[in-house]
Amino acid sequence: MPSRREAVAPTVDRVLEMITPAGLSEDQRDDLAVALSEALSNAAVHGNRLRADAVVRVVVRVEPAHCAVIEIADDGPGFDVARVHDPTDPDRLLATGGRGVFMMKRLVDRLEYNESGNRVRLTIETRAS
Repeated sequence: MPSRREAVAPTVDRVLEMITPAGLSEDQRDDLAVALSEALSNAAVHGNRLRADAVVRVVVRVEPAHCAVIEIADDGPGFDVARVHDPTDPDRLLATGGRGVFMMKRLVDRLEYNESGNRVRLTIETRAS
């Protein structure tokens, strides 16, 4: 994906098409769309600094009727995930930062970062209806 804000929505749409065989519910697809949009935006804006020569790499893996796994990587230096504060902590309610990571954690089943913090894996598992 190009490191441009306007590339996020079409990329989300394309990924959602690709994960159809996972059999996610509509609510799960909606949750994944929000988390994916946040992750792609973070990679383009914070990781790649919207540089025209940088791309956001997206890898999609689907286990039919089981789960969807999406990895998003950027060329930036990353960040220390352990230093992201809980935005619901009363002392942090007005602080900026951390809300996107917090939200993504709530919307997918697993959110994992690599050691340098420039690659994130979103996993959402199919739930029985």
